[in-house]
This record gives sequence, structure tokens and C-alpha cells, in this order.
Amino acid sequence: MREVELAIVGAGPAGMAAAIEAAKSGVKITLIDENPKPGGQIYQQLPGSFSIRDINQMGKDYVQGQKLLEKIDKYGSNIDFLEGAVVWGAFEDRTLEIVYQEKNQTLKPQKLILAEGALERPMPFPGWTLPGVYAAGGVQRMVKTQRVLPGKRFILTGTGPLQLVVANQLIRAGAEVAGVLEAGSAEGWWKHLSKIWGQWELVKDGLRYLNELRKAKVPFLSPYGIVEAHGNDHVTGATYAKLDKDWKPIAGTEKVLELDTICVGYGFIPSIRLSELLGCKHRYHHNLGGWISEHDIYMETSVPGVFVAGDGAGVAGSMVAIEEGRLCSMRACNQLGRIKESELERLSSPIFKKLKEMRKFRTALDELSAIRPGWFTRIRDDTIICRCEEVTASEIRKRIAEGATNVNEIKFFSRAGMGHCQGRMCESSLQALLTLETNRPIEEVGRLTSRPPIRPIPSGQLLE
Repeated sequence: MREVELAIVGAGPAGMAAAIEAAKSGVKITLIDENPKPGGQIYQQLPGSFSIRDINQMGKDYVQGQKLLEKIDKYGSNIDFLEGAVVWGAFEDRTLEIVYQEKNQTLKPQKLILAEGALERPMPFPGWTLPGVYAAGGVQRMVKTQRVLPGKRFILTGTGPLQLVVANQLIRAGAEVAGVLEAGSAEGWWKHLSKIWGQWELVKDGLRYLNELRKAKVPFLSPYGIVEAHGNDHVTGATYAKLDKDWKPIAGTEKVLELDTICVGYGFIPSIRLSELLGCKHRYHHNLGGWISEHDIYMETSVPGVFVAGDGAGVAGSMVAIEEGRLCSMRACNQLGRIKESELERLSSPIFKKLKEMRKFRTALDELSAIRPGWFTRIRDDTIICRCEEVTASEIRKRIAEGATNVNEIKFFSRAGMGHCQGRMCESSLQALLTLETNRPIEEVGRLTSRPPIRPIPSGQLLE
């Protein structure tokens, strides 16, 4: 067992900001991430063999990420970065089990920050398992870091600002974008003016993305969504339709497009597996992506010495993640005796103000694009819900009809959630089907029980 002062799980925006803040105070940090380089999804770096002629052409996110990476390098003497490390278990007293460089390690940090990020929200529909149907983040990763276009003619379907970001990246990469389908409706947007007011940089970004679509003559349709993907061995087309206020397709509005790639982006779900294993209390928050860890104003959970930050604490974007990372890191440094209480109050005060304004803006976006139950009415009985175990909607509905009332009962009787991804691809859909079929709130249908190992690891390392 190796004892450390501060361990941070996740080297995305929140994790990097937390590491930098703690390093400034002289704290020794162990920063852990599955990727070979820090940055996370939004600030991911290019492979070492790639060269960049003009950094400004990489976009604002890349430039912002480079600034954080430069600070990570500056304070590198205080940061032990475990790259390509898999955290597969968390136990009492904040103990972490890690596979690093093909060996198992046990870490015992005095303070622990969980900046696990989020998972893309899977939204099943007929044909969604066909080759050529991609998650928005997966497409973004291929375009941004590998310079690869996974198809020729694209349509994007989903909700939220990532749709616009990925569409613009595809256009700049030379793809043909047949359209962007936004499920959310802008009806009544004026009610959110007070929340949007003052966040002009973010508003400007959104308008710029929309203007780029207009110049490229890419249709932006709202509220619309994919009803079905067509094809045998690969996507050859898709049917889309206008949606009502609950996201149920309106009969008679269906249209068919020929294409070879569908990009699906319905937001994100906070990653909470480690905080569950550690015994942190959780609550359901629809507008923040799902179940999140309860925490105080400094992001400390119900388990003393364990903090959460970034999308794992509620999906709110990279700028919020950075400030939350800084905030919880300051509090951890205070508890470690590196920052006095008066200094903590002085440093955290402007962060609280900034977060208040940014969260208001995010709340407005979330209310406009919150997931609606009508989406799940388009799931036919033969639609696969659990891809790992190939469990269909008919099997799930059968178990519900037989009396299953929560997701763990569905898992026990159908094997849904027992596959390689351990429910990451099907848990949210199981919850939605249960709430729809039984008319029970999602708090009652519950969550799949997290058990170590929460990531697939070689059996040899587990036996250690």
C-alpha cells in the first residue's frame, strides 16, 4: 500500500485544475487517468506523431486545454501522473485499487478528489446498433485527435450544444452534413433570458456555430429526431420526424434521408461508480444528467475527505468543471493544513460568484433540452437495449409485466447490465423503460449496484 497526500482520479478539466491548485500550495499529488495524456475528452491531445502548424485553427477548447497543460508541466515536480492507469475499486478509508503498468497497486490518499467525468447518454432506437451509428463524443474524438472521418454523409441527432460543436468540426474536416436534428424546442426561450444574461461569450459561441451551419447550407431542424436507422450490414439511410413537446414522433411528418453515418448526442450521464463504492450519498437530478453525489459548497461529499468535481458532480460543461476543481482542491489543501481558513475564504469567494452565474446559464440550456419520455415510445420490441448481452426491449417489457420493479431485478432475470460495459450502455434506458411502463419515479426504480471491478481488468491483476 502506498500512502499519498492527495489523489485525483481523472485528468480532464476538473482534475487538471484541481492538481494545479493543490500543487501551488506545495501538496504532493497523484493524478490518475486511463488515457496516455491528460486533457480528458474536451481537452484531449493529439498523438505525438502529429504536428500542428497553427494552434488557433484547433479551436478555443484546444487552446484552453494547452494553457492548463502548460501549468501541469510547470508544477510537474509536485504531480505524479499515472497515465494509462485503471482504477477498478474503491474501499473504506478512501483506499483505491489501480492497475498501472500491468501491475496492481493500492493507494491510500489522505484526501481524494473524484473527477471521473461523464458517460455519453445512449438513446436506443430501431437500427441504433448498425455500423455507421456513432456517439457524438466518439465522432469528435476521431475528428479532433486522429484526423479521421468515420463516414461521408452525416446527419446529427440529439440535443444540446455538443451537436453544434461536432457539426462544425465535421464541416471543417470536409464532411457532408445533411442536417442537424435538435430534439429540444426553443419555444418559450425568452423565459430564460435572466439566466442567459451576462454570459455573452457563451452566447456568442452558440451564434457563431449556427452561423457556420447557415453558411455551409446545413439545415438545422427543431424539434426533430431520428425515428429509425436503415441498412443491413451498415447504415444506408434514416427516417426522421418532427417531435411533440414530449419528444414523441408526430405521425405524418416522417422523412427519409440517404446517408452512411448517424451521429447521436443526447447529453451525458455523470460517472459515479467510485463514489458509490465509497459509500457517498447520491440523489437524482434530471437537469444535471442523472444521479449525482451529494456535496457541500466546497464539493465535499457525505464521506469526509472525498470530493467530487466536474461532470461527475453534475454535467455542466468544462468551465464549471475547472472552477469546481479549483474550489474542492483549495478545501482539501485547507484540511491538509496548507491553506489557512481566512485564505480559503478569500480565494474561494470569486469562484462562488463565477459558478453562480455559469450554473444559471447551464440551467437554462438544460431546461430547453431535458430528456423527454416520449422518446422511448419509439422503441420497438425487437430493439436491442443491452448491447453486450443482446437483450431486447421485449425481454425487458416481459420482466416488467412479470413484476420487476427496479433495475437490479431486471438485471437478475434478463442479464441486462451484466456485460462488458457493466450497464454503462443500458442502465439509463432500463430506468426509462421502467418509469414509462410502471409509472414509477426514477428514484424508485433505482440504480444498478456497483461492484468492483468497475472496469474490465486482467484476471491475473485481480488475483493479486
